[in-house]
Amino acid sequence: MNQDEEIQTTVDTVIQTLEKFESEMRLIDVMATKISKRTSRLISVVLTILATSGVIILYLVANLTGNMSTMIESMNTMYNHFGLMSKNMHTITTSVSSMGQNIQGIPAIAGSMQQMNGDVKGMSSSVAGMTRNIKSMEQNIGLIDKGTWEMSGRFVSVTGAVNHMNYDVNQMARPTDMVSPFGWMIPP
Repeated sequence: MNQDEEIQTTVDTVIQTLEKFESEMRLIDVMATKISKRTSRLISVVLTILATSGVIILYLVANLTGNMSTMIESMNTMYNHFGLMSKNMHTITTSVSSMGQNIQGIPAIAGSMQQMNGDVKGMSSSVAGMTRNIKSMEQNIGLIDKGTWEMSGRFVSVTGAVNHMNYDVNQMARPTDMVSPFGWMIPP
C-alpha cells in the first residue's frame, strides 16, 4: 500500500468513528430529553398534590376550630343553666324540708327533693368536667393548627427544593443539547 491509501484508510476510519459517536450522542440526547420531560411532569404532579393537600388540611382545621368554639360556647351556657338549676333546687329543697318539719306527711317528698338536689349537683360537676375537657381539646386543636402552619411552611421549602432539582435536571440535560447538530437552537 502506498502512503495515500494509508492516509485515506485512516481518514475513513476516523470518519466512521465520528459518525458512530454522533449517532450515539443523538440517542443520548433523545433519552436525556425524555427523562427531563418525565421528571418535570412528575415534579408538577407532586407539587400539585402537596399544594392541594395543604389547602384541604388548612380548611379542615379552620372548620374544626370553628365547630369546637361553638361547642364550647354551648357547653358554657349549659353549665350556667345547670348552676342556676342547682341553686333553684337547693331553694326548693330547703323550702320542702321546712315544710316537712311543719307537716308530718311530707318527709318523703323532702328526701326525694334532697336526692334530686344531689343528682343536679352531680350533673353540674359533670358538665364542669366536660367544659374543662373541651377547653383542653381546644388547646390541642390550637397545637394542630400551629403544626399545620409549620407543615405548610415546610411544603413551601419542599417546593423550592423541587424547583431547584428541576433546574439541576435541566442543567444536566444541556450538555447533550449542545452535542446535537441543532442543540444551539434549543432555548435554555
